[in-house]
Amino acid sequence: MNDELAKALEQTRVIFEEWEKEYHQNADGFWNSLSKEDQLKCFYSVCKRIHKGDIEDKGSYRYVLYDVFGFGTEAYAIGMNCGYMAIHNSIVGGTKNEVATKVSV
Repeated sequence: MNDELAKALEQTRVIFEEWEKEYHQNADGFWNSLSKEDQLKCFYSVCKRIHKGDIEDKGSYRYVLYDVFGFGTEAYAIGMNCGYMAIHNSIVGGTKNEVATKVSV
């Protein structure tokens, strides 16, 4: 790999790490600003959608993000960074016979 490419990749990695840290802090700040009642409503709404997309519909990671939650492509990396992709994969891979059947591109 040439030095210029390596330098560009390193800069990209640093920018992404900074973005991830800032997003994490902003999301936690938002969560902490909510009342316990509003936190519980958020928890309920998110879990309900994960249950629908992953358990009921057996959808793909993208299907749940785009079709169930109604997010755009910006949610893909955010879902990976917060651990949702790992949750999704553990649900889908929970039994040998369960596979994601609904797909969104």
